[in-house]
Amino acid sequence: MGASLLFLSVSHAAGIQVGRTRIIYNADKKEVALPLINQEKELPWLIQSWTDTGDGKTRGPFIVTPPLFRLDPQKEQSLRIAWSGATLPVDRESLFWINIRTIPAVAKEDEDKNVLRLIYKTRMKMFWRPKGLTGTTTETCKKLRFSRQGAALQVTNDGDFYSIFDNVHLGSAAVEKADMVAPKSSVLIPLPTSANGQNVSWRCITDYGNAGEKFSTALN
Repeated sequence: MGASLLFLSVSHAAGIQVGRTRIIYNADKKEVALPLINQEKELPWLIQSWTDTGDGKTRGPFIVTPPLFRLDPQKEQSLRIAWSGATLPVDRESLFWINIRTIPAVAKEDEDKNVLRLIYKTRMKMFWRPKGLTGTTTETCKKLRFSRQGAALQVTNDGDFYSIFDNVHLGSAAVEKADMVAPKSSVLIPLPTSANGQNVSWRCITDYGNAGEKFSTALN
């Protein structure tokens, strides 16, 4: 019998549709659900899921069920994500990641052949949102503060929520390396050599995964 070859890809599995691009876990909920659909017409997929703290190694304080299961063609099943009860900050959001590894089955006619099996891994943000936070994600995004520190743009977030950037511009230059800024913290983002001027404009990603309202301000 021919041995199957394994190849790791970080792209989205062609046969598995994930129901959203990010997860918001409100602390007053017992669990959150993430729907998965196998769009294949004939072959099942094996699905393995877990959470981590952001380093890709340390497991997050959440239980994902089922952690490993088979999803038959044209079927849907939801992952159930439940908080383990571990202590987390109550005055700000916390960021974790959920990982979904999907492995396609091999068709019977290919079982005796050398088959290249693609193992896909989808990785998405999961925000733990405590009760009683002040403001909203939009208000937090709007109130970000910007200053120039040499060849870098300093962004300060005084709010309780993460701000995930869709885009940032200093003058007419796009700040390509702008990613996100955690609550109650600052980040330094490298600026392109063409960046100048005193006006910053930006958009943040909403809870629904789309670009939010455009804001602008002068550098501090």
